[in-house]
Amino acid sequence: MKPAILCINAAISVSFITPAFAQQILEAKTSTELVSQTPDLKKPPVLGSTPPEDLPPLFPEFTDWLKRERIRVYGWIEGGYTHSSAGERLLANAPTPNRFGNEAILNGAWLIVERQLAHEGWSWGFRTDFYAGSDAALLRPQNGFGPENDPHWGTDFRQLYLSLHMPVLSEGGVDLQLGRQNVPIGYETLMAPYRPMYSETYFWIHYQVGSTAATATWHATDQLDILGSVNLGFNTFFNIRGSSPCYLAKAIYSIGPDKQTTVSAAVYTGPEPFPAATGHLGSWQTGAGAGVKHNWSPRLTQQFLVSGSWDFNDPAVDRTSPTYGAFTILTYHLNQYLDLNGRGEWFWDKDGARTGKAAHYGEVAVGLNIMPNRWINFRPELRGDFASDPAFGSVSSSQRERSQFTAAFDVILKFH
Repeated sequence: MKPAILCINAAISVSFITPAFAQQILEAKTSTELVSQTPDLKKPPVLGSTPPEDLPPLFPEFTDWLKRERIRVYGWIEGGYTHSSAGERLLANAPTPNRFGNEAILNGAWLIVERQLAHEGWSWGFRTDFYAGSDAALLRPQNGFGPENDPHWGTDFRQLYLSLHMPVLSEGGVDLQLGRQNVPIGYETLMAPYRPMYSETYFWIHYQVGSTAATATWHATDQLDILGSVNLGFNTFFNIRGSSPCYLAKAIYSIGPDKQTTVSAAVYTGPEPFPAATGHLGSWQTGAGAGVKHNWSPRLTQQFLVSGSWDFNDPAVDRTSPTYGAFTILTYHLNQYLDLNGRGEWFWDKDGARTGKAAHYGEVAVGLNIMPNRWINFRPELRGDFASDPAFGSVSSSQRERSQFTAAFDVILKFH
């Protein structure tokens, strides 16, 4: 009897598996195998610091209207601490903008409101960058407002201009900016989220200035931009410095279809295009620079810039005073949370027209950019400064040293 019972059970079991149901089982198995064989396609991580304007908005209910009007509102707060081996409080020569030894400072609280240009047809826009803190005191403009005698605290509109896009001369058209704006000389910027390290170069503090200007940028081709500017001298706030305006010409060319290499050259000239040391202001100043920025790989970027300036009829030496310099900056993205940065610079101020102390200067700096999330940057760095003659120390002391070691960090909190 047992074999008969087994046959009956087998027949009953088979009867439940209909052809349609069997086909469903086969399709499900095939689908499962295909899914398991297909790799999980994930987007590559975003490397480097996230600009504040690319963060999720704090008030998303206004996002649609702001996008429609091409308006962006964003900013950040930056503060840091610097230990110096050469002295305390305000330091003579480098580093900048963290120029206070053994002291914590609020570098700046920034609020930016801008209306972007639409690059199709005629369009208009504007931009206002308001900031307050020690950076505003360092770069306080002529005819500015707010505190004047406090090196720790100042207020300023770093940029305040109207803009216009005109579809003329080429497919890319021409952009105009009229008002107070950054003078685009080199690679570095005062704006903390857009530069790799806390401290900056000698070139930055002596040449990269803000000014009231009229600037036109012609997008001649997809790879070539040509820029011309007439401005009212360094750090001016809708007033003129010197006997006449200053003039800037710059060309930027991106090489290859992927634009992994960009070369640029600029000439900046006038009676007071950049600051001169006390007693060195001559009749005319001219500065020139050429740079290359190259992406060696998606993780490694290098910037290199050489520069020279000439102060004609320098009254301190009764002749032309030359200054020359070169620097390179490397950034390596270890992962989406960590960048490694390095910088080396040579700067020769032959007669002290820039620094007030004639000497060869050099600096080497290494630092990290730690990004635990997109809203925060923590940037520790170590830096060594060297000079051929004693040039470093506290401004309150008559003693100077030929070298200076600094250990510093800053924290940036961004919002959008």
